[in-house]
Amino acid sequence: MSASRAYPEQLNASVTHKSHVLLWQVWIGYALIIATVWTPRPMQYLLFWSAAAWFLSWLVIGVSRGESPGLGVRPLRLSVILIGIGAIFAAAVIATGIAIGTIHRTFSIGDPLARGSGYLIWAVLQQWIQQAFFFTRLERVTGSGRLAAFLAASLFALAHLPNPVLTPITFFGGWLLSEVFRRYRTILPLGIAHGLVGLAIATSVPGHWLHHMRVGIGYLQYHG
Repeated sequence: MSASRAYPEQLNASVTHKSHVLLWQVWIGYALIIATVWTPRPMQYLLFWSAAAWFLSWLVIGVSRGESPGLGVRPLRLSVILIGIGAIFAAAVIATGIAIGTIHRTFSIGDPLARGSGYLIWAVLQQWIQQAFFFTRLERVTGSGRLAAFLAASLFALAHLPNPVLTPITFFGGWLLSEVFRRYRTILPLGIAHGLVGLAIATSVPGHWLHHMRVGIGYLQYHG
């Protein structure tokens, strides 16, 4: 076989190998998430920190390779617009809750400001996992940003089962945010917008539907 024919075959084999590696990274990460949300305590804590270690290791590896973690606010104008849209949507959710009389305290224990700030940080981390980890890998495997956005949103939503409120919201909201990320590659404003809307939902949606924002086994075991 000539070198001119061997080279494309070797290149295709290399691309296929890289795709398999990326898929394994996706499935291992997602399996850890699903195992965490569907495993009762105390084992759930071990799985949570195992998942955290998995994603943190890939963040460190990415940064060491010179990859941007996507946590900047540039372009600033875009960040302000995205956060502003999230704030407007959150205000609309709260206004609806006030109008129909479903507003309630979001956090039953602890300092509400500290808990709310913690949730905003958690929302940013969720966006990093969905976009910088899952979306980027799925985009490289499929060769399509649009398909990767749909797949990343689907995985995000399935991780919120069986919550009847969060599952559809995280699918459509996650799809929209992935499309924004596909175009602008920024995470921090998406995470803040996500957090503002999440806090509004937690405050405005009746607890017997939302089960205090729980998913997986936590949703099923919730007793109010």
